[in-house]
Amino acid sequence: MIIRNRTTPEHLGNRPRSSRTGRSTLCTLALSLALGVAEAQTGPGSSYGATVSGADLMDVDLMFIGAHPDDDGGVSGTFARYVLDGGLKATVITLTGGEGGGNATGPETGRALGLIRQEEERRSLSMLGVDSPHFLGLQDFYFTLSAEETQQKWGGQQFVCDVVRLVRLRRPEVLVTMWPGPGTHGQHQMAARAATLAFNAAGDSRYCPELAAEGIKPFTPLKLYYYPPTAEAATVAVPTDDVSRSARLRYADLKSVAQFNYRSQGWDTTNTLPARSASPETFMLVGSRIPTPEKETSLLDGVFAAQTGSPASVRLSARSVSYDIGLEQPSDVTVTFTNAGPADLTGLTLTVSVPDGWRVSGAAAPRTVRAGETVTETVQVTAPAGAPADRTALTVRYAAQQAGQPITGRSATSVRPVPAVVAQFTPTFDIAGYQAFARETGTEWVAGSLPTRLPLVLGTPTPVRVTVTNRTAAPASGPLSLTLPAGITAGPLPSYTLKPGESQELTVTLIATAAALPAGRQSTLVPLSLTAGTFSDVASAYLLPSLTIGRLSAPPVIDGDLSDLGQAAGSAIGPADLWWRTRPDSPADASANFKLAYDDEYLYAGLNVKDELVACNIAPDDVKAQLRSDAIGITVDPGGNSRDTSTTLMAAAFPCTTAGFGARGFRDADARQGPMETTAPGMQVASRRVDGGYDIEFRIPWASMPARPKEGDTLGLNIVMYDGDAADARPGANISQSGLAWASFSWGGKQAVPYLWPRVTLGR
Repeated sequence: MIIRNRTTPEHLGNRPRSSRTGRSTLCTLALSLALGVAEAQTGPGSSYGATVSGADLMDVDLMFIGAHPDDDGGVSGTFARYVLDGGLKATVITLTGGEGGGNATGPETGRALGLIRQEEERRSLSMLGVDSPHFLGLQDFYFTLSAEETQQKWGGQQFVCDVVRLVRLRRPEVLVTMWPGPGTHGQHQMAARAATLAFNAAGDSRYCPELAAEGIKPFTPLKLYYYPPTAEAATVAVPTDDVSRSARLRYADLKSVAQFNYRSQGWDTTNTLPARSASPETFMLVGSRIPTPEKETSLLDGVFAAQTGSPASVRLSARSVSYDIGLEQPSDVTVTFTNAGPADLTGLTLTVSVPDGWRVSGAAAPRTVRAGETVTETVQVTAPAGAPADRTALTVRYAAQQAGQPITGRSATSVRPVPAVVAQFTPTFDIAGYQAFARETGTEWVAGSLPTRLPLVLGTPTPVRVTVTNRTAAPASGPLSLTLPAGITAGPLPSYTLKPGESQELTVTLIATAAALPAGRQSTLVPLSLTAGTFSDVASAYLLPSLTIGRLSAPPVIDGDLSDLGQAAGSAIGPADLWWRTRPDSPADASANFKLAYDDEYLYAGLNVKDELVACNIAPDDVKAQLRSDAIGITVDPGGNSRDTSTTLMAAAFPCTTAGFGARGFRDADARQGPMETTAPGMQVASRRVDGGYDIEFRIPWASMPARPKEGDTLGLNIVMYDGDAADARPGANISQSGLAWASFSWGGKQAVPYLWPRVTLGR
């Protein structure tokens, strides 16, 4: 057992709290008092002598931290409930101005668009009672799913101290943010990671020490929530189907009306009154320094009002020394208890409850905890042999006496018992980066068994790396086994022989065939599992199409006539290759046959697109963001090994504009966006209206790409189709309805994760 005492700790700098309910009912009294004080202290020779500081004007109860204006959409109804009707105060930190996004209402872009989007957010939030948001001014660049690229563009980690500054100034008890792991926008990931770091360290003066020169004191928030990555991960649901007392609307309706303001994002055309649905807003509790009920009903549970049997002045948290713990090996769990109240507590006991068959040792004897004192106790938990390698919740409870009355409360932490030998698919760089962040911040349980991604090119043997670790003090050896879906086979499986504590990287060769594809699809995602001994790991295998294309002896004419590409290699995409929104009704509604070829100077692509209603709502001088209307995208990773789109060329074209039929080309979502004439000199596009749709051709210069491939090289290349069936769409409106792709996975993957693009080899 290890016990440490800290009296009047720095993180108790949080100011004393009284209940915030009733704040709104005291507005008139407070205003009168303030005016009276000011009047009494004005005049010759007088000075304002009140004890309330200007910093107190900054004080809030809740804070949302996001990357772009409108990221607060998932907390809008909750803010309305707590601020308009609950008398609390809230604010929002938005890291960028949103200037890198699309504009559904006009031609404004760049900084001008950012100013518009900031105003949209201010107006939306003001309708929810939030009147002082903050914009940090970080660069909102092109669409990315890379946290690593985002951090590089933002100049490293310094922006985290800008978030910490606002947390210390605004002093929120509750932080809400986005999901910090792969699978979403890279800037969303970094906003959530900054919020997590601020939650952990804003109360520590050693973190961002330069802020002390500004006279800012450390402040420790009490709770941290993420937008949940899955419905199952949510721990609390805030209803929106009841009526706001202040607004006389359902919270869902109030949220919908407030979000009408996000016009540049097209939300004014999709939001309705009444709202189409009134689903609850869900959140996942990630960190808490206060006792919480087993089933939360509010983000504020335990913050200002006492929970069942536990005063609001108690702080309680627990953390395991590591998320993964060995079977039959004692592992430390540290429990931290703070008496933030004005009186001593007596007879304090801290206990850790574990599942049947587990053991706990090292609990301390009852003791007195003085007012303002913090106590930490470390106990050891031991998982039995055979315990499943799943996330296991450990419940932490305290019991004490306050003025002779019993008080008690609970919190929780999580561990995962693992056996002696652990075999795991070696994660891709993005999964590994998030796992490292989660370990460093004590949120590894949130990442859980986030599967790594394995791109498997159809018909091509793919080496897959596996890491095997021996966690014991004895040698270990044995075979590996794989569970594979139909259509995927493995070469000979290696065995492992490990010294005590040793890790070894092995290679397994997998071959995926078209037999693994569902009917009508060119790509798919399937799970694989790897087993060593009693431990199994799961990976997501992304099955990618491939093509060898020929070198042309004579260049085709880029005129929309595809006949001079008739002998080129190609493939097709159809309704089953959906990655975005609504599946097309039929191949006649949305599908395409395409051809690819190349020569020394250019890559060529020609598509015959089936589309019963071709929308021409983009102005000729507004060619950007192909997602808004009917369009074709050609994404090219010329080196075949890009980690993000900064080293790719993302070409796109609208087949027609408000001026009539005739393609307009541009680059989008890569490091050089804009019309093709300035961003890809030599690029040409052309289109023709044909029965049932349109034909469109691309000529993309190798010279405009970050690398220049040669004959025999294999590059990443995806064909992406956008469809919007709105005959009367206003110019520039976002009419996105369906998205298809040659390799089509979840939102963004078809476009912004180059290692998930199909493989194209430059043949003879």
